[in-house]
Amino acid sequence: MLINKILRGYRGGPDFNCLVKESFPLDGRFNLILHLPRCNPPKSSSSKWRDYPFTESGWFESNYSQIGHSKYIPVYEAYWFFWPLIPTPLRGELGHLRINFSVSKLSKSVNNCLELGEEVLKEYNDYYNSPIIGKYGLGHNTEIINKVDAHSERRAIPFSEEERKEQIEINMKNRGYPYLKEFDCLEFNGVDWIRYVEIKSSDFKKKMYMLVY
Repeated sequence: MLINKILRGYRGGPDFNCLVKESFPLDGRFNLILHLPRCNPPKSSSSKWRDYPFTESGWFESNYSQIGHSKYIPVYEAYWFFWPLIPTPLRGELGHLRINFSVSKLSKSVNNCLELGEEVLKEYNDYYNSPIIGKYGLGHNTEIINKVDAHSERRAIPFSEEERKEQIEINMKNRGYPYLKEFDCLEFNGVDWIRYVEIKSSDFKKKMYMLVY
């Protein structure tokens, strides 16, 4: 055990010998049941709603939260922190795993898992590359391009087209939202899911999304 800790460099994390069952009725027709390791550190179980009537007219629009392009109803969050093998002053956890379960709403109906994946990626790409610049990062990539063009116009010698493309590429790598092209269709226990990964250029963290059809 000690050797394992030294090789891993941390202790703690999810304990799969201690599972917790959580149940959430979604719209009165589907019961989401989760079997997950107990949070580390532990958290008290809480739920804002006893039911999530997300197909009820206007309910989602009146209750959603928004981060970036994502509009969602939070359902449940689980997390597991990893602590240093030898704690030292002013040194916190080395990292953590976090899972969030939420309900989202597409702008159009889809008929299968493939259409779901295509529509989700389209909404993501259209949002950050929108010609309209607004709150929550709307049109963020467009804003980067506009700033490069404005800087070029202020120069005594404007960027050549090659230099312009190079400057845009550098800025996109530093703080843009990469264009999403790939997703996977998966099946677990007879339920179809899609999986894709979001990576913001300025953030080292990867966000993996699993969406049920």
